[in-house]
Amino acid sequence: MLRLQGEQVESLWDEVLPVEVRELPRDLAQIDEALRDLRLLEPIVALWRETTPVGLVEGRPTIAMGMYVRLMVLKQRHGWGYETLMREVSDSLHLRRFCGISIDQRVPDESTVRKMTRRLGAETVAQISRNLIAKAERETRFRARAVRIDSTVVEHEPGAIDTTLGY
Repeated sequence: MLRLQGEQVESLWDEVLPVEVRELPRDLAQIDEALRDLRLLEPIVALWRETTPVGLVEGRPTIAMGMYVRLMVLKQRHGWGYETLMREVSDSLHLRRFCGISIDQRVPDESTVRKMTRRLGAETVAQISRNLIAKAERETRFRARAVRIDSTVVEHEPGAIDTTLGY
């Protein structure tokens, strides 16, 4: 069963924390604002509808997709692996709050997040990224300054004919 949003982040325990701990740092607050748009999750909903067998509406609920996307943002932003990501989120009140994980809630296991990434596939995650970038550009949150291109160069033997390129 697909879950888009998680539970309430604030709990009774949050009331004893200083305000500085409850507020997100400026950079995370800006990303948080951009990620609040539920339309960013549409590629996940579309994929789920395509791949879920007809009539199968019950079952174990997924982790909240809003949480998943935020976890992937942190993973990409810091270059962490799955285990490091979960450890860092587990240890940080700011990262927990950013991801929508209450202080009294368990952080998902790294294998759960890894399996969700595998199920969604690279194209769905890339589509979410494209949607987020387009949204940020529309709202003038940032301007793209550079494009990264990956090119792979393969050395050929002198005089060898490359049939893949047609010459």
